[in-house]
Amino acid sequence: MNRKQKLYGSATFLSLLLLFGCTADDDAATNDSSASGSTEVTESSSEAEDSSEQDESIMEDSEESDMEEDESIEAPYIYGAVGALADNDLTMEEMFTYAIQDEQLAHGEYAYVLGTFGDQAPFNNIVSAEAQHVSEMTVLFEKYDLAVPADESADHLKQAADIKTALENCATGEVDNIAMYNKFLEQDIPGDVSATFTALRNASEGHLDAFNKSLEKY
Repeated sequence: MNRKQKLYGSATFLSLLLLFGCTADDDAATNDSSASGSTEVTESSSEAEDSSEQDESIMEDSEESDMEEDESIEAPYIYGAVGALADNDLTMEEMFTYAIQDEQLAHGEYAYVLGTFGDQAPFNNIVSAEAQHVSEMTVLFEKYDLAVPADESADHLKQAADIKTALENCATGEVDNIAMYNKFLEQDIPGDVSATFTALRNASEGHLDAFNKSLEKY
């Protein structure tokens, strides 16, 4: 082989090496680009999922908050005669509870009026009767081995600016009280319970007449 042929062979070999090297570099760059793109897609997908989960969590919290607000707004005023009249699934214990609550409330209302406006009829006569009604209901609780609820009537008193408003408030209270006992008497209850409810209702009818007569003066 002569010198020219050797040189030619060497040049060809070098060209092949350079070509192979460039191709390898291009493949590596392509692979790096593909890997980078795949990483970016994965990160983007993960960020999107995190964002979606955060949005869902915020929506759930908002919905729960709205439900709590709605429940709070729609919750009935469950106390005394007003609570009893709104309750369509009464047990005997619940009737006892509503009844004593309402008698405690009436006693508290009349004591408040006397303390605020002085010795006023018919409150001065009726207040002692309401104390007796509370005692009669207490007897029923004890007879049926039920716990007497704490007196929370002070939290539900209706304050009045004058004696006329006080008379109107108390007359309305007696109307509700009578309606409560009439509803209780429609239930399947023992004879002694029915007798007590009837006596308390009749007493409230007398109280209502007294308030109405006093209101005729205004």
